[in-house]
Amino acid sequence: MDLVLMGSTSRRGDLAADPVAEFIRVVQGVLATAEETCGTEELEPELEHALVVLLENPDSRARFQSYMIALIDSPQEGVVETISFLMHVLRWPAVREAVEERLKHPRGNVSNIRLYEAMLDAFSDSWRDRDLFARFSGA
Repeated sequence: MDLVLMGSTSRRGDLAADPVAEFIRVVQGVLATAEETCGTEELEPELEHALVVLLENPDSRARFQSYMIALIDSPQEGVVETISFLMHVLRWPAVREAVEERLKHPRGNVSNIRLYEAMLDAFSDSWRDRDLFARFSGA
């Protein structure tokens, strides 16, 4: 599933006017970086940027959630890290419910169940992969 940035021809200044477009641009950057690298060190600066966009624009939460829920169904590199990082901080019920729904009723490749489990684990204070990120490991 390709997730396309609507209006991707916008100038960067225009993106600031639309926080959802900025968020999508940042996440697409995370996914592109994840394709090229191993580990989370290269992803974390942009994940932090994405988190700031989410926190500074609570009025756009429904649109942010819709995009993240669409990401859950995408097997791209970096999706698990993106959802896990953001949801460990935010713990949005709609995103959690979407992940739980995929676990109960897997769509597409059943091997994605492990990915859904990893995403769901991030909603816990005892998230086992938290130490992969400097923000959560105390580094």
